[in-house]
Amino acid sequence: MNSATSFSLTDAQALMAQLPALGFEPSQDMVWAKTVPAQQYLDYYRINFAAVDSALVHGFGAISAAGFTIATHYWLPPKPRGTLVVVHGYYDHLGIFDHVIAFGLQQGLAVLAFDLPGHGLSSGERAAIDSFDQYADVLEQLLQQAQRLLPSPYYAVGQSTGGAVLLNHLWRYPPRFARTALCAPLILPRGWWSGRVLYWLLHPWVKQLPRGHSRSSRDEQFIRFIDEHDCLQSKKLSVRWVGAMKNWHRQFLQFSAREDELLLVQGTADMTVAWRYNTRLILRKLPRAQLVYVPAAGHQLVNEIPAARAQVFDAIQRHFFNV
Repeated sequence: MNSATSFSLTDAQALMAQLPALGFEPSQDMVWAKTVPAQQYLDYYRINFAAVDSALVHGFGAISAAGFTIATHYWLPPKPRGTLVVVHGYYDHLGIFDHVIAFGLQQGLAVLAFDLPGHGLSSGERAAIDSFDQYADVLEQLLQQAQRLLPSPYYAVGQSTGGAVLLNHLWRYPPRFARTALCAPLILPRGWWSGRVLYWLLHPWVKQLPRGHSRSSRDEQFIRFIDEHDCLQSKKLSVRWVGAMKNWHRQFLQFSAREDELLLVQGTADMTVAWRYNTRLILRKLPRAQLVYVPAAGHQLVNEIPAARAQVFDAIQRHFFNV
């Protein structure tokens, strides 16, 4: 992350107000990405890959999906072998997923990334949602629009809540992805069994709770950036979102088992999700899924220290391409 460059909440709000409609028409979509406000944002989050590679088409704008205005990007190399779809986690936004975007481009894939409702530059109450179904509905409607331009096969990487979005989509929509990798996917958070009592006491009266300092990665520079320099990180926990997460757990328990061959990557020092419970439950619903542990890695697997991050992306590459 590049904290030396300025990008404030005021800049973000101005950018949101100016986002043009994304049509998946490169000649139109590239125009906005080259404007000064867009370049400031792209440089700050180190996702200005088209500035380094002149052959890369970068579209940046917004689509309408499931009642939200969704900030969306695509990166299209000259001869892509498919498309990687990136789904970020709770509190986060696509800007901190530079490593995942770079991985996709290095693999010769086009990349499609977006901010979930209530996150980043997308519309919606900050870090809040009524149902995880809405996240998956946004994903499906985005895919329907993107397929006009971005080539198949489609691959997906979901981090935490992004993994939950991909699981929700898997059961509720026709198959879209040739291969899917779930990084520390969320079913329940760490400490839920004791924290649910607090939720029942608070949810009729309290809308938000303060977010504590992150302990999601051993990369101290990354943690310092999201805690101190990332204006797009939500600083509050939405109690409404907690209710949606609780209902997501109940919904997942009711799903029938499937034979899909997904990849599940999990750090053994994850302090964010109830990973032992989550992995057991997911493997019960997806018995052919492959589970890969990354020893001592935290929750933000795609933003871990380089050695752990390399293990994550090696596992994803093997799963995607059988190498």
